[in-house]
Formats: sequence, C-alpha cells, structure tokens
Amino acid sequence: MLNKIPLNYLIAAFIFVAIFVFYISANTKLRKQRAVDVQQIDRRSRFAGAETWREAHSEDLIDEIRNVIDQEGMPVNVFADDRKPKERNVDDPTNIAVTLHHLFQEYYPQDPEKPNDLQKLWDASPAGAWDVDEQVLHDMHAILVKFEPKRQTVRKMLLEETTRFNYMFNQRDTKSIMSVQPAVNTEASKYLADYALLEEYAVAQALLDGNIIEATNALWYIFHLAHVASKLGNVGVRSDVALMRLQTYEVMQRVVLDPKFEKSDMVFLRDMLAERQEKWISEYDTWFGDRASGMVLYHHVMMNGVVNAFTPEELALVQNRANIDAVMRGFRAHHEEDKTFYLESMQRILNVSKKPFVKRQDVLKRIKKELSDMESTYDENGLPSEHFVAYVLLKDIDRLMQIFAQDQSALNRAVVVMHRSLGQSNTDSYHDPFTDEPYEVRKVKGMWNVSATMLPRDFQVPDFTNKE
Repeated sequence: MLNKIPLNYLIAAFIFVAIFVFYISANTKLRKQRAVDVQQIDRRSRFAGAETWREAHSEDLIDEIRNVIDQEGMPVNVFADDRKPKERNVDDPTNIAVTLHHLFQEYYPQDPEKPNDLQKLWDASPAGAWDVDEQVLHDMHAILVKFEPKRQTVRKMLLEETTRFNYMFNQRDTKSIMSVQPAVNTEASKYLADYALLEEYAVAQALLDGNIIEATNALWYIFHLAHVASKLGNVGVRSDVALMRLQTYEVMQRVVLDPKFEKSDMVFLRDMLAERQEKWISEYDTWFGDRASGMVLYHHVMMNGVVNAFTPEELALVQNRANIDAVMRGFRAHHEEDKTFYLESMQRILNVSKKPFVKRQDVLKRIKKELSDMESTYDENGLPSEHFVAYVLLKDIDRLMQIFAQDQSALNRAVVVMHRSLGQSNTDSYHDPFTDEPYEVRKVKGMWNVSATMLPRDFQVPDFTNKE
C-alpha cells in the first residue's frame, strides 16, 4: 500500500510535520521565555506583594504587566516604605492618619441603641443647608469640651510642614508564605469627617460670638487636611476627602452670608481656595494608585480565595451572580483573561483621567458595557467565565469619578464667584467638569450667584467690588 503513495506526497507530508513540530516547540519555548522575562525583569523584588503576577503566560497579560512596570506602577513602587516591616505600624509623628486613628477609633463601631458622644454630635448636626443653632451648641457644650483636645491635636499637626497622610501598615492574616509585604490600611480616612465635624461646631460657635476670623480659620484647617489627605493615591481616601469638602462648602456658604463677614475675610477665603485649586491633585495619581491596589487584590484572591480576599459587601455582590465555589473554579481557569481585562481597562481610565468628567463618558460606558456583556457567561466546561474580580474593582468607577467631579466643581465655582465679588471679571478659564463650559455667574440683588451642574444649590457671596 505504501508503495502506491507518490514519493513527492511523502516528502510534502514529512515537511509539513517537521514545520508543525518546529512551530509548537518554538512557540512553547517563546511562551516560557516570555514568562521568564517577566520574572526576571527586576531582581529586586519587583513583584513583592503581588508575587503571583510573575506566573503570567498569556501574551496579552505579559504585555500589560510590562506596561505597568515601565510606568513604575507595581505595588512595590506605589506602596513603597523604607522602614523595616516591624517598624511600619509604630506611631509615626508625621502620619496624621495614625493620629486620627488614635483619636477616633474608640467611637467605632457605633451602636444606634446606645449612641456615644461622637454619634450625639453627628445626630445634632444639621442635614442639608447648614446653619447655626444656639440651642444645639448649648446642649452639646459638655461633649465639645471633651473633644477639644482632639481638635487641637489635629490642628497642631496640620501646622507642621512634615505632616502627611499615609497608609498604615498591618501584617496580613494569611497562610501565604509568598507575600511578605504587609497590608496597607486606609481606614483612617473615615475619621476625616469626624475631625471636620468638630471644626463645624467651632465655626458655629465663632459665628455666634461674631468672630468671623476664627470661623474662616476653622475652614482653612478643614481644607488643609483635605489637601494633605488627597496627596495619597487612593480612591477610598479621595472619596472621603471629596465628601468632606462638599459638606464644608455648605458651612462656608453660611459664613460668607454672615452680616459681619467683610471684604478682608473674602480675600482670605478666595486666596485659600485659589491655592487649593492651583495645587489640585490630579485624578491620574489616584487611579494610578488604585491599579496597584487592584493587583494586590488579585494576588490575595489567587493565594487565599475570594472568601478571604473580598469584603463582606464585595462577597455578597459575587454571590448574587454565581455560587462561590464555582466562581473560584472559574477564576482559576480564566484568571489571566480577568487580569488582562482589568489592566487594559485601568489603562483606558488613566488615559482619560486628566480630561473633564464629561469627556470620559465614552470610555466609562464602554467598560461598563463590556462588564455587562460578560455577565452570566460560561466556558465549555460549565464554569463561570465572566471577570468577577475585574467586576468588583471596576463597577463603581463612574460613580466615584462623579463624586470627584462634584468636589472639583464646587471648588471651581466658589473660586469663580469670589473672584467676581472682588472685581475680577475674567473667570472663563474655570470650567464645569460636567459640561466643560464656563460657569454661569449672575448678580441678583447685590449678591453674586453661581450655579453648577450636579450641585443642588447655587453658591452666593456678597458683592465687594466697590468696597474698601
């Protein structure tokens, strides 16, 4: 039978098999070499804290990792700390996050049935439009006296040039022997609002006493703390900062409308806010740090599973979509696609993060649609193939960006209207991030009013144009 097959056919078949074997061998060698390249890019623990990312084999994922490395965006770069691990969680006299934690942690968790002193202050604080209530100040006087040393402690730190808001470091409770990097803790940012609340009460008392200078000084301390905290490239911290500042504009509105508020007070606030606007921390830095946090989460999931890696809220989100055991088996099978999608999406977010919010919408909508399209998808083995970790990390980005834009808009509009009040007419360079258009400023009954998209009320100030 063999003799009946033409010789040229046999030669062609042999050549085809040889080429096929060579291709498989070369491709396998290249894949291994690519993986080794990623592992050996930097011998100085470039993957510390995210060691499982060394094991990437997908061409697309390796390219994305190389991109992060080229940008110096690996966790070891973003969460750099020169101290020895055992020294990282001792009291740091320059880290105001440590101070806030010490001052306010005793009041958490809170019990609605038995409110503590801090809860009582919060419950008595006005919601919505802020105003002074003499009876509330009288009722809260004893509590405020107890909290006064805490307020002064924070103020003293804010006057020091070396003060910073940094991560707190804790050793992870994990069985993993690979991850020697401690966990970064940012829970102190939730105490920012507690300190700002104490300053709100100080503003109320100052206005009641007719002391406008002390009222504006209290506002300065809140905004300065916000500036210090916002330097940290962390989304959770920045969102807490944004919410704190949005509330502070409500307090500021009452201050500038006080009958004793004068032109010199306006100049002080205008200069303070203009400086904050000039030194605005780019959102790029925030999302850059958030990407590193996401990489750490992926590593934690790989080593310890979603149950140990996710918060209860995040776990509930995943449980609503699929069985946890199935999720983990699906993740093990498709984690490289999940990681690749996450890094690609974060790069798209970084690319538009310096643009006004309105000009980011196309990118945000595409990412949201891609996540939606993956929902309830399964592979040929019946395992969930949707990107669960990417979903947890990316699902709230548009909402967070909107909060950041509201904060930026509130700052911009206050600067604009205060400039107008003091006689500067050329303010068209300040744009509303929701429209990318200049703010609408109107003069009504001797007051300058400015409106902004996505902010509930106009901001208004007295007219000091022709006053000394």
